[in-house]
Amino acid sequence: MVENSGHSGHRERMRARFRNTMSIDGLAEHEVLEMLLYNLIPRADTSETARRLLAQFGNIRCVLSADVTELAKIDGVGLKCAEQLVFTGQVFRLAEKESLAAVRADDFNSLSEYLRNYYCGDKVERLCAFAVNGAGTISGSFVLSVGVSDRVAFNVEELKRFLLDNNTSTLLLTHNHPFGTAQPSQEDVMITRRIQTMLGNDIRLLDHIIVGAEEVVSMRSVGALRSFE
Repeated sequence: MVENSGHSGHRERMRARFRNTMSIDGLAEHEVLEMLLYNLIPRADTSETARRLLAQFGNIRCVLSADVTELAKIDGVGLKCAEQLVFTGQVFRLAEKESLAAVRADDFNSLSEYLRNYYCGDKVERLCAFAVNGAGTISGSFVLSVGVSDRVAFNVEELKRFLLDNNTSTLLLTHNHPFGTAQPSQEDVMITRRIQTMLGNDIRLLDHIIVGAEEVVSMRSVGALRSFE
């Protein structure tokens, strides 16, 4: 689609908004993604495409962590754009990995602060894995599932490969309750139990931390892991 003058003017106004402050703080999430798509879809209205992506995947982090085939199914995206979104997500995760170096898994306060920022703005649940190295610091993150339910749908071999790539067999699980309490539900316990069974004895589950709207809770600290360790 050739971008008409209306779309061109809109893009310039959006760029001017950013240029005035050099910050995305004043932009809505769909506007941030819309602007990111400017370089990937140069001659079309990306506003509706951004909204469709967010409606399907929940937030920008999940868009950038999505499977290329699923991304390409979204109207207005296509394979080339999907590939670039995946690439952008991997660049994002590389930068994030570098920022993780100071986050210690055994310091609950600093870990909680990091996870609050990590899940900030999420409107859907995400189940994520963090690799913990021998020094006790976080060395990488991996999105396991979006829209957590009583069914855990992820590739165990991919998770094991993620830990292998990070040279560790110690795993920290986290997920968010965007609008509710961080106290673990029976479903949370069952999901964690199922994951532990799937992983076997070769991988140590350090903890499963839940980030709620107002608090952060360690399932280990409240005794929710003891029954299946």
